This record gives sequence, C-alpha cells and structure tokens, in this order.
Amino acid sequence: MRGVALALGGGGVRGYAHLGVLAVLEEAGIPIRGLAGSSAGALAAAAYAFGHKDPWKVHEAIFDQEIAGRKGGNLRTLARLFTAFRRPHLFEAERIALGLQRLFGEARLEASSIPLAIQAADLLTGERVVLRQGPVWKAVLASMAIPGLFPPVPWEGRLLVDGDVVEKVPVRAAKELFPKVVAVDVSNPPPKKGPKTALEAALLAGEASRRRLKDLALWEADLVIALNPPMAIDTFDHEKLPLVYELGKKRARERLKEVQALARVRLKDLAWALRFRP
Repeated sequence: MRGVALALGGGGVRGYAHLGVLAVLEEAGIPIRGLAGSSAGALAAAAYAFGHKDPWKVHEAIFDQEIAGRKGGNLRTLARLFTAFRRPHLFEAERIALGLQRLFGEARLEASSIPLAIQAADLLTGERVVLRQGPVWKAVLASMAIPGLFPPVPWEGRLLVDGDVVEKVPVRAAKELFPKVVAVDVSNPPPKKGPKTALEAALLAGEASRRRLKDLALWEADLVIALNPPMAIDTFDHEKLPLVYELGKKRARERLKEVQALARVRLKDLAWALRFRP
C-alpha cells in the first residue's frame, strides 16, 4: 500500500510545524496512512485527522486564555515559578479543555478517517499509554498535560500526563498503524549554557534524559524530518507560530523526494497488508 505514517513529536508551540509538514505532503499527493502524536504532536495529529488544517484557527480555538502569548517556557522561568508556587501544578487546564472541546466537539478517536494514535504516559507507573479510542479532546488534553504545569487527566483508572515523558517522538505508536514511518522531531537544540540553580540543573537533567530517549526512538523511524530551529523557541512563545509553521513546510520540502521514495509500494508492504485480511 502506498503512503506513510507520521510520528509527530512534542515541543509546545513548535508543534505547529507539524501542520506545515502535513500541508507539504498533502500538496505532493502522499497518502497519510496513520498519525501518531505526543503532546503538541497529539494536537497536530488530531487536528489534521479531523480536518482542522489551519494552524491559526487551531490556535485561536484552544489558546484563548491567559497562558497564550507568554514567553515563559524557558527553564529559568520555570525554575522561578516552581520556587514561587508550592502546589501540584501551576496552571489549571479547564480553559484548554474547553478550547479542545470547541475544536473537536464529540468526535472520537476511533471515528477518524486516518488511523490515529495519541500517546500519553501513566504518571504513577511510567508506562507508555497509546489511546486509540475515546473522546478526542480528552485524549489530546492528557497527552499535553505537562507534569507540574498542568494536572494529570484521569482515564480509565490511570492518571495520564504528557506523552513526551516516555517517548518524545512516538515512533512505536506510528509503526503500529503502518510500517513506513516518517518521524517529525520539533525539538529545540540543546542549551549552550549550564544551570544557575539546583532546580534548573534538575530540569536540564530531565531534558537530557528525554533527549536520549528521543534519539533511541528515532532509530526505529524510516526517515526523520528535524525542525532544527535556528534558535531555541520557548514552549509557550505563541508569537513564533508563523515562523515554526513555515519552517515545518521548508523542512518537509527539503526531504520531499525521500518521503516520496519511502511512500512507494514495496513487496514487504504487501505482506504487512495481508496480515489484516480475514
């Protein structure tokens, strides 16, 4: 079967680059056989699968709230916030939840025209949780629930948080949808300066660990499109939406011939398809 599945990684506002990548692949006529998303990638995957392809409209529907437009996503700012507030999470998620409900309504994951997998993490066990059924808005909310910033989302007896905790780019989930996977990594470049506080050091260590897990996951992808932003773009710097969207399109065009080659039918793809015949 011709086409590819995409594994869309997390990265806050940088996740809008995924919609730029998808726009280029759609324009080139490459069939999308599956979408797996984590965190911001979960939002992009679900938005595209349910026909919301304009990044500005997606942003307007969801982030009409106090956190939108802030430039407070860097580690130093987070360190100050964690010092100032001694509570399980810094922000409530009701307004994001309402925005997601406005965008997706009562749509369910299993009703998607494109096979869709939303990756989250079990906060208590550390398990990777791949959601294929249930309300779209709630699955995306769970996948975007950054620990410490937003509360975990209850789901069938679990407490779910940001999928980036277990795998920043959900390649394994994408492979379960379709055998040929293009991973889209929208990570920032590694920081160039060391920490100034103990908490910053702990946060940087966590980021380093997730970066290593991301690199291990990318080994399983057939092709990787990396955003490689020219400078670090803060998680909540929504003013950078136009920049990251256009950068996503640019990176996709740079790798388009490779994606087209990957999308061609191969004998082993036919063997994979036969697995699902009755």
